[in-house]
Amino acid sequence: MPDNRTRETLIDTMTEEASSPLRKYQELYVGERSLAKLVKYELLTVFLSPIPGALGFFLRKTFYKGLFAGCGRGATIGPYVTLRSPGQIFLGDNNFIDTHAVLDAKGSGSRIHLGDSVLVGNGAVFSCASAEIVVGDDVSIGPHCYVRAGISPVRLGSDLTIGSHTVIISGNPSYKRLDIPMKRQVGSAEGITVGDDVWIGVGVSVVDGVTIGSGSVVGAGAVVIRNVPEYSIVAGVPAKVIGSRK
Repeated sequence: MPDNRTRETLIDTMTEEASSPLRKYQELYVGERSLAKLVKYELLTVFLSPIPGALGFFLRKTFYKGLFAGCGRGATIGPYVTLRSPGQIFLGDNNFIDTHAVLDAKGSGSRIHLGDSVLVGNGAVFSCASAEIVVGDDVSIGPHCYVRAGISPVRLGSDLTIGSHTVIISGNPSYKRLDIPMKRQVGSAEGITVGDDVWIGVGVSVVDGVTIGSGSVVGAGAVVIRNVPEYSIVAGVPAKVIGSRK
């Protein structure tokens, strides 16, 4: 028979295992293990998220503020928006987060900071692993865009138009070792920077390490794998300079 100390260890282990799904949920969605914040998060998101129409917009606009690290005036949240670790999300003034969008700031060192007058389109996803996404002012993110900061940041300037289904992902796994799965290998982590007054067309892909200069135009469907000079017009796979706005 196990002694008392062994029994206590077994009980502690069983208790920890039983609570681990709850802890994982708290870490993933709430961002911390506070029971009070868990209850607040659940009550607000479960009951207010699905409410349609003007009533839903009003209730979320009024009561969601306490979930965020910062929330400016006039910030509006659509129905069925997913928030993960909202305590690491900052919203500026007059933001609009459309239906089924995802703001995911989970992970140590993660942060999502949206400036003023930012539109996040229907079904768009902002996702962090252990880095930050910073967006300037007066930015339009089209429907179903995917912006991810893996282990390096993504910084988007002001006065941007980003077309639907655009993918901007920082950080890449390595593929050089054969004894470790590629997803577990550490590759490049330089980050992505987009300057001010940039127009990115529909279905563009931007990879890690790229800087898109201010005033540039990126044609629809382009795959941007190298830096884009300021005021350039680029298109193609891979994207190449085809003109200049000057």
